[in-house]
Amino acid sequence: MKVSFNIISFLCILFLSSCQKEIVPKDIFGVWVMQEQNITDGPQFTKLLLDKDNYSFIDPVVCDTIFFFKNVTVSGDTLLLTDGFNHPTQCIIEELHDSVLTLSHVAGFDKEITYKKVFSDSNEPPVIIRASDLSKDSLDVIVKSFLVWDYYQYLNEEHKGAKTYHSLTKAEMLQAKELLRQYMTDGSLEKDQIDNDDAYPFDQYIRQYESYMEKGHLYVRVTLNTFIHTHKEIGCTDLKIDSYSVCDGGPSHANATIDLTDKKVIVFMTNGQA
Repeated sequence: MKVSFNIISFLCILFLSSCQKEIVPKDIFGVWVMQEQNITDGPQFTKLLLDKDNYSFIDPVVCDTIFFFKNVTVSGDTLLLTDGFNHPTQCIIEELHDSVLTLSHVAGFDKEITYKKVFSDSNEPPVIIRASDLSKDSLDVIVKSFLVWDYYQYLNEEHKGAKTYHSLTKAEMLQAKELLRQYMTDGSLEKDQIDNDDAYPFDQYIRQYESYMEKGHLYVRVTLNTFIHTHKEIGCTDLKIDSYSVCDGGPSHANATIDLTDKKVIVFMTNGQA
């Protein structure tokens, strides 16, 4: 009887082991889109781009924070994402097979999130997302991206080293948002607009936030766009980089700088017309 019980136990273990899918590290690379789930709290990480040779990111598209990563490694059931400042983000791979990926502890979020791999034609045109397509609570995005920071540093090469990167918190973003909203609605903007096209109302913009420290002051730089593009084949939106540095697009694209230490907007400029 004992022998039979041991045989049955062994067969059960063997069956369960055969049902488990081996994690193949190369299968993690690609574009992943979150499947609908009953998650009501925490950030909604709707899209992942995990790339072996290029940059990767966790992209909520328009929701709270975009996390940008330089290195992606898989060790056992652990996915390790490292940003350009060598800050690690660790996720647990609960499932990876048949174009399905389930992660837990994504950027500190302890719920399981299931993704499906996206395959698309590289010639597929980008999709336009307009501010008017989104709720007013989904228009503000913090971009924690060393690429954006490097871009700002490049533009200010003669002052390189004077600014230090600051990882903007949501509370700081909300404070900057309110200062910018007041500036754009209390008449201050109209007084400062001289050579630029008149800006659109505050909630007609998707707003991207990046911050830095300089001479003891905390500055928040905001890029404002009435629309963005999302590129399905590479899984990214153009929120990742400051693509509106050229003087084109008129008031559809603007940028502002807020001194959060002195609690005031010090720069606001809409794009010109090429």
